[in-house]
Amino acid sequence: MTDTLRARSNPAFIAALIELRESAGQPSYSQMQRLSRAPGVPKELPTSTVSDILNGKRERLPDWGLVASFVMVCHRHAELTGLPTNALGTVEQWQARWRAARNEHATGSYDLYRTPADEAERRTTRTVARLVRLAGDGDAESAYRLAIINLLTGDSAGARYWVHAASRQRHPDAQSFAAHPHPIEHAANLSFAYGQAYEQEGPAKLDIARFYYRLAADHGHPRATERLRTLRAVPFGKLLPAPVGTELRPGAG
Repeated sequence: MTDTLRARSNPAFIAALIELRESAGQPSYSQMQRLSRAPGVPKELPTSTVSDILNGKRERLPDWGLVASFVMVCHRHAELTGLPTNALGTVEQWQARWRAARNEHATGSYDLYRTPADEAERRTTRTVARLVRLAGDGDAESAYRLAIINLLTGDSAGARYWVHAASRQRHPDAQSFAAHPHPIEHAANLSFAYGQAYEQEGPAKLDIARFYYRLAADHGHPRATERLRTLRAVPFGKLLPAPVGTELRPGAG
């Protein structure tokens, strides 16, 4: 296997590790090293090693001991900072992902994110990870959006956690969201409005717009379904005219 092929095989798994760290509250490299010294963690995580892995300075996949330690440390940091851990993935799930990435190396496959659909999924995954990091830093709007996303993806416990966090951080609409008599319909309306706002920002934000539209469309929002149908008919990267007639501003109660 050539060095070039190895270099092309790594980014998908490394991107997943970066997203895991962001979702766990973005612990510093020194914090990760300190937490990795706890009993039961397979390997210590030197700051230089973590930096090299996450910044793509290593051609080969990190060994399983380093990955297991990385996952365990991220879980521990999330627990210490009060962030939910259910979306971080178990050690067993990460081992399966690591083995799949290792097999990609062996068969000579190329970057998993080489198609527009894969790239769109990667961008929206990173968007959610960024919201988790910002909400963990006290941003009320990010916590509010996570409550909407969790509710529409069927994670009611996560939705309760984030709406409580948004209320605690004094988001003006959090309490009315929590008390709404038709929460799914209300969340779908809000998600549609977020989609419109992102679509109006231009082609660079269309993947995020599609993400919010899809959340709303999955719960029967007719205008979100219409926008998704329109966006699917447009070639990847082509500029669309901005939608008109926003029915509900993001964040409006």
